[in-house]
Amino acid sequence: MVQNTTRRTFLKSIGATAATAGVAGTASAQEYRTSTRFAVFNIEELTTGQVQETESSFSADDSTDEQAEAAARVIQEIRPDVIALKELTNNIQQGKATDKTNVRAFIDNYLREPQADHLDPIAYPYTLQPKSNTGVLPEDEGETNYDFNKDGEAGSRPGDAFGFGLYPGHYAFAIASQYPIIESEIRTFRKFRWKDMPGNLMPVDDGSETLSKEDGDLWLTPEEAQIYRLSSKTHIDVPIRMDGEVVHGLVSHPTPAAFDGANNFNERWNHDENRFWADYVASADYIYDDDGNEGGLEDGAPYVLMGDMNTGFGGPADTFFIENDDFYTEELPTSAGGNAVGNQYATAEFGGGSLVDYVLPSPHLTYEGGAVVWPTADDEGSGLAEAAETASDHRMVWADANLERPGLIRSLVDRL
Repeated sequence: MVQNTTRRTFLKSIGATAATAGVAGTASAQEYRTSTRFAVFNIEELTTGQVQETESSFSADDSTDEQAEAAARVIQEIRPDVIALKELTNNIQQGKATDKTNVRAFIDNYLREPQADHLDPIAYPYTLQPKSNTGVLPEDEGETNYDFNKDGEAGSRPGDAFGFGLYPGHYAFAIASQYPIIESEIRTFRKFRWKDMPGNLMPVDDGSETLSKEDGDLWLTPEEAQIYRLSSKTHIDVPIRMDGEVVHGLVSHPTPAAFDGANNFNERWNHDENRFWADYVASADYIYDDDGNEGGLEDGAPYVLMGDMNTGFGGPADTFFIENDDFYTEELPTSAGGNAVGNQYATAEFGGGSLVDYVLPSPHLTYEGGAVVWPTADDEGSGLAEAAETASDHRMVWADANLERPGLIRSLVDRL
C-alpha cells in the first residue's frame, strides 16, 4: 500500500521544532519533560560476564564492571523512557541461561544503582531480549551448513553463521521500556530470506553478473542464496502502549558496510537491511514475519526507528531515511564532541566521527528535539564526558516525541 504523501507531508510539518544540541535533557531537566524520550545506545560488546553477578564475572577486588557502570551512568543522565541497547550479548542464546536475561541483569545490577551522587536509579519494568542471527549456523536451526565465507570449511563460526558472531547471541540487542510492551503483537523478521526482497542486491553466482572469486571475496552460490537471511541480527517491530496509543519501536542493527572484497557483499547487505524498514513502513506486501504473517506496517500507525544502522550521509541512509518523508529528519541531532572531530552529526568515534546511530520518529508524532550525548568536557565536573568515552566507541542518541496531537490538528489530519 502506498501512503498518502499529502497527509505525510502535513504531519511532518506540524512535527517540526528546534533540535537540541549538546546533552540537554539530562537528569536535572527531566522534571520538565512532557514528551516521551526514545534512545539508542550501542555499548560495544557488553557481555554476560560484565552484567551478570557470577563468581567469575569480576576481578577479585571489584564487584562491578567499569564499562557497564559507565554505560549506566550515561543512561541515568539522559533517562530515556524507551531505549534500544545494542551489542548486548543474548545470554539465553549463548547457552548461559541464568535466572535472568542480560538486559534484566544490567538493569538490576547497574541501572537500579545510582552511578553518581546527583543521579537517581532507573528500574525499567518492561524488557525484551530477542534472538539474534549472530553466531547461528544453519544446522542450529535444522538446515544444512554452507561455506558462506568461502574459506574451504563449511559450518565454522563466525564466517559461516547467518550473522557474524563467535557464538549464538553475540552482538545481539535488547529493548527496555517504562511503558508496556505488547508481547502478543511483536513481529520479528529474523528468518526473512534475503532472496525474497524484490530487487535485492544479493551477490549470487548464477550468471547474472560477473563476480570476483579471489581470496577474501564473498558471494553466494544459488543453493546458499535459497536460505541466506536478510537480517544480520534481527529486525523487530516492538509495539509499545503509551499515552493511550500504540507506538511501534522498529529496531535493527545492520551489518557494517565494510570488511568487504571486490563483490561488496557487506555493502550490498547493509543497503538491503536498511531498505527493509523503508519498505515496511510503506506497507510493502512482500514482507513476512517469523510467524508467517504477511505485509508491512499498517498505514497510519505511529513508529520510531531506533537503530545502529551502520550508514550515514552518502549511503543508503540518504534514500531510506534522510530523504524519506516516512521518517522525520528535518533536524538531525548534533553534539559538541562530534563537531570537535569535524562532523557535528557524528554518533561514533571511528572513521574520524561517523553518523551511524538513529532515533527517527514517524511524521505522525510531534518531534520535540534530540541530541547525541557527546560532550567535549565535563559539565561542571559531572563526569559525563568520561563515562561516555568509557562506555563505548558509540554515543547515545535520543529524541523526544510528543504522542498527543491537539484535537484541531487531529481533526485536520483525519480530513486529508
